[in-house]
Amino acid sequence: MSPILDRLKRQLVVSSQAMNPRSPLRRPEILALLAEAAELGGAGGFRVDGTDVVRLLRGRTELPIIGIAKDRREGFDNYITTSIADAEALSDAGADIVAIQATTGTRPGESFAQIAAAAHRRGRLVMADIATFDEAQRAVTEGADIVATTMVGHTSQTEGAARPPLDLVRRLLAELDVPVIVEGGIWTPEHVAASFAAGAHAVVCGSAITAPDIITSRLVAAIPA
Repeated sequence: MSPILDRLKRQLVVSSQAMNPRSPLRRPEILALLAEAAELGGAGGFRVDGTDVVRLLRGRTELPIIGIAKDRREGFDNYITTSIADAEALSDAGADIVAIQATTGTRPGESFAQIAAAAHRRGRLVMADIATFDEAQRAVTEGADIVATTMVGHTSQTEGAARPPLDLVRRLLAELDVPVIVEGGIWTPEHVAASFAAGAHAVVCGSAITAPDIITSRLVAAIPA
């Protein structure tokens, strides 16, 4: 196992992203600061969107960084790190791991295998963001070093699926020979504990930590009518 994966074993990875395009937190320096604050609480690594955030954070932490580049072009299903250029830029900015969406559907750029190979040429690990077992299996054959359940519930095939998807995690671990990272639907300490009990190598949590707008809306929804 690589030193980076060793360092991530049984760690909480904090995703510092602004999901709402109207969020005032979208500035790279703010997202990097949110990640730094999470490190004070014991985060063992980070997942961030964009080379500017990766570069800023790399200068402030020695913890592993998972880098992504979102490209939400209309008409395409895949939008997370969809080009060789993005994978190379994230690698050069200091990402230790490049996460690439590996779900079925249309892509605006090169194939998963081509992008993964580009990240490997830069000496980076590749994480496949998947929603189903078949997608994970295919991604491993095409170069994924890690699979993550990031896209469960975000594709038409998995809409409404339980998150965190612990049954899928158990199957991935039983049938594939790569580490599995649980990402998506992590809101409570119980979710974290259950994910590790299912065999997760690491757990990624984002909105429950770094998205005050989403946290607030969940609490507001609990106000009695």
